[in-house]
Amino acid sequence: MKIRVLHKDYGCETGCCGHVIEVDGEEQDFYFTHAYDRDPLTFAQYIVEAKFGSEHVADLDWENSIIVAYD
Repeated sequence: MKIRVLHKDYGCETGCCGHVIEVDGEEQDFYFTHAYDRDPLTFAQYIVEAKFGSEHVADLDWENSIIVAYD
């Protein structure tokens, strides 16, 4: 299973943006939130744990995750 946290726009008309969770290429949820001053890995962990619960993501390989942060 591949889980990705991506920055995206929320509809062309809204002008809003935030982050989505993708699981194996399928978009799951949209969050109107940003990392701001948080570490990108910590932010990704927060979003994924909020969606799936900490007990379900405890075995994810965070140490070998690829984090790409955008300004």
